[in-house]
Amino acid sequence: MDKIPKKEKIIYELRKHKNDVIFWSISLAIILIILIFICEKEFSLYFVLSSMSQTLSFIIIILRVTKYQSCSGISINYLICFIIMLICRLITNIFSSYDIKVDLINSIFLYLSQSISLLICFSLLYLINCVYPATSDKMIDNKVPFYYITIPTFILAILFKPYIFRNWFLDLIFIYSILLESVAIYPQIILFTIKKGEIETYTSNFIAFQGLSTIFVLIFWYKNYFSVNDRKSLLLGEYAGYIVIVSEILQLIIMGYYFNLYYKSIMKRRKRKKYDI
Repeated sequence: MDKIPKKEKIIYELRKHKNDVIFWSISLAIILIILIFICEKEFSLYFVLSSMSQTLSFIIIILRVTKYQSCSGISINYLICFIIMLICRLITNIFSSYDIKVDLINSIFLYLSQSISLLICFSLLYLINCVYPATSDKMIDNKVPFYYITIPTFILAILFKPYIFRNWFLDLIFIYSILLESVAIYPQIILFTIKKGEIETYTSNFIAFQGLSTIFVLIFWYKNYFSVNDRKSLLLGEYAGYIVIVSEILQLIIMGYYFNLYYKSIMKRRKRKKYDI
């Protein structure tokens, strides 16, 4: 391989990962078109791009599951956490009508992407439990049950509940969805580490789109965190914006850690050595 010209190596790698290149090219083209020509450049744009990146990551997973007829490496507890987060976010968006009044086009794309993600997550749960149960990792995955994630974040949501929608329930599930999203992927990371770094064919693209989503939403909250702070809150709502920023930074760190595990796994596999975490 050392004697092969660099240009031929690049061509070889592109051909080897042809499907990935095509998927990424189409996905990025769609995001750019929406960014430049369709979405109105209001404050919610980065939130829309984040949601769409998440949707693309789940499309990768379900395509992989249906192609290889295997659910190996997919955390059920992660999917449950994400489903709860999406339901809370959709309820907030629909019943508050806040985003619709500010930016109609962005809101439509946001609802569409979140609905597709929710549908895919439910479909994945069905495939794992009913269609390909023999290929799942339920025993390993149960090392970190979803309620280890959902209950603590719900308590934090109660403490830092803002008062932006002037509705106790909507404000609560709004902040809860943000906090839950920041740590929802933790069961997936634990599953990855327990399996001793066993990588799956979809992992790199999934991590990339999840990381892209995290960056977009961090930019969004960096620009708008102050709008969540509310001194009228009964508890710690006046610091809600700061806890949101902290949670998004934490999510970015977790994604970076996940990517680091994946990268080490690839390097160890190439050297034909067992990866021990």
